[in-house]
Amino acid sequence: MKEKKTASIVIPKLTLSSVKEYAIKWSTPLLTTLAVVILSVTALVLNRGENENKTQTETGAVQIELPSDSIALPLPSYRSSNSIELVLKNRKSRLDFTDGALTLNQVSQLLWAAQGVNVDWGDRTAPSAKSTYPLTVFLIANKVDGLDPGEYQYIPGDRTMIHQLKPIKKVEMGAALFDLLNQSSFNKVPAVLVITGDMNKMAEAYGGIRHDKEVFLEAGYTAQNIALQAESLKLGTNVNTNFDELKLRELITVLSTDTIINLMPIGIPK
Repeated sequence: MKEKKTASIVIPKLTLSSVKEYAIKWSTPLLTTLAVVILSVTALVLNRGENENKTQTETGAVQIELPSDSIALPLPSYRSSNSIELVLKNRKSRLDFTDGALTLNQVSQLLWAAQGVNVDWGDRTAPSAKSTYPLTVFLIANKVDGLDPGEYQYIPGDRTMIHQLKPIKKVEMGAALFDLLNQSSFNKVPAVLVITGDMNKMAEAYGGIRHDKEVFLEAGYTAQNIALQAESLKLGTNVNTNFDELKLRELITVLSTDTIINLMPIGIPK
């Protein structure tokens, strides 16, 4: 019988010089591979960040380009000497006003109460179904210290507070508005807030199903905020829906997609 040959594994003898030789031989490809992995991971992270930023821009609220003549409003105050309970007790519709002017601070506070941003992720002072925020607030300034007579759009901000006025047109509108409405509370009133709502924007939030009631509810929350803030400032206001929208659109400029929901004259009560 022939003897079977047994395979043997020859283990090379390791010496200091051989270890150095192997290290030099394999270090370059290993370092190259490691560098490629690091660069690939870095590129992936940067690309993901760019895509997230792009998605936020595309799916978030509309980016607002403000004109150079936009007016920065004074920062709103978050404290007062009035309790919410006292303001609620004293709140009532005011129909008669003096001819005194409003200050820019008062206007700023009223606009912030209406639709101002109140947290760093974009929530506002009035709740909105699905955080849609379909409302826009316009200011008709007849007698406001620091503002030319005319119409302005309030820009609250999206995810951060902007709190500015965008001039729409600078023209005296008080007398024409009073003639159109023929209501005493608009006679020589220093300011009027116009609340409009985009019904289509709310429908989009519900997958194309109209939810107009949510827009009207939000306009109600906003009007109550304005009324309470006016009372806290010792001012007066009321909510008015008695107008012809088509004729009103001939006088004031609002977004074409919006419905005019209500008007709120604001002044110093007699």
